[in-house]
Amino acid sequence: MQDSRNYYQILGVSSTATVEEIKKAYRRLVRRYHPDLHPDNPDATDRFKVICEAYQVLSDGVKRRQYDEEVQPQPNQSKTESMTAQDFYVRAVSKALAKNYQGAVEDCNQAISLNPRFVEAYVERGAGCYKLGNARETLQDCNQALRINPQFAPAYYYQGRARYRLGYTQGAIDAYTQAIAYSPNHAKAYYQRGLAHKDLKEFAGAIADLKQAAQLLGEQGDKTGYQLVQETLRTLKQTPGKGGVFTKRNPLGYLMGLLRDTFFTIRSFLLNPMGGLLPSFARLDSQRAMVVGLLLAVIFDACFVWGIYTGWRDMVSVSLVPLIGVGMIPFIILAAMSAIARLIRRHPGSLAGDSFLAGATLTPLSILAIANGISSYMPSQLMVIITVFTGCYTVLTLYSGCTQIANLSEKTAALVVPVMVLVSGWISYWAFTAMLGMASF
Repeated sequence: MQDSRNYYQILGVSSTATVEEIKKAYRRLVRRYHPDLHPDNPDATDRFKVICEAYQVLSDGVKRRQYDEEVQPQPNQSKTESMTAQDFYVRAVSKALAKNYQGAVEDCNQAISLNPRFVEAYVERGAGCYKLGNARETLQDCNQALRINPQFAPAYYYQGRARYRLGYTQGAIDAYTQAIAYSPNHAKAYYQRGLAHKDLKEFAGAIADLKQAAQLLGEQGDKTGYQLVQETLRTLKQTPGKGGVFTKRNPLGYLMGLLRDTFFTIRSFLLNPMGGLLPSFARLDSQRAMVVGLLLAVIFDACFVWGIYTGWRDMVSVSLVPLIGVGMIPFIILAAMSAIARLIRRHPGSLAGDSFLAGATLTPLSILAIANGISSYMPSQLMVIITVFTGCYTVLTLYSGCTQIANLSEKTAALVVPVMVLVSGWISYWAFTAMLGMASF
């Protein structure tokens, strides 16, 4: 490996050069040393290859960091002492990609201490704070970045995300608008602004923003994002009062639309709880999200009742109404605890989101309830496998909903989810045993 200064010296930049400075140096050298400009000089090709090699390494944050790490620090310096602000920033980005947000924040602190005007480091630190649930610190970092560079679009974008999480929806829209003004191809800013317009029931603005986001994501080759936006658009256009066919004047059509939404939701997240739950929720307005959550709870309740009557008919003799009531208790407890967690942590959200989250969490358990009904006809090993899988999917769905729908931080969700599972399970078990006790008299 060459000395770390060689690549920087080849491009004629310092070891603390920004990506933009590296690009400018590369373009200048290409114009000067391109082989087509020196057909009679065989050394020009070799020189050009070295320039391209240096650019490929230094323009890529991860490769640049790896390259620098292979160089030993000066004899009287520790490795950390020899690192520049750019080094700490690159390492912070790598840690953020690995979801080590606390480590990313710490490296950004080092970068900012070495370069107090490092705009990108402020925004990266703000993004890490946002992931850790510290929206107010995100706002502080974005504001500081904008004081240094008032035209930095990523700062406006995360300023919007932080404002939205804190409940300042109109302020979030204003921030997203600024991000778009300075970066017209910022698809995520259009998408988030569309969702904010939707929350304020500004449907025309929401549809316009979502259409623009879909167009940009399609051009950028982001198929997953494009499909998410298209589904959100489709549901938004069918929202009651928006001219869709599923209106209160057409009850049958409205009911059929809700059923389609429910089964689309099941199909979207059941096999992908971490990646499919938020898109399923985002495509629904508040009213439909709440109803879909209730329908999912009803499906679970029906499976629960069927499983008890089919599998335990020789051991349990209870009437239908109390059994239906017991089957709805987990839904009520989960929704209530989600709302309580949001209020304690002062995170925005809605009862619709709490309802949707509770119903979605119970969906994997519907499979377990059905299996319980036919467990006498199944090998015990298969029942164990079904129990493990449905249990894991239930926890993953609840964790995903707490972080993505209830807007809890990952740290908070890691503490809240076990509590929700234990409390809802214990109360449901207590209610069930109490019901059996009363039935025995």
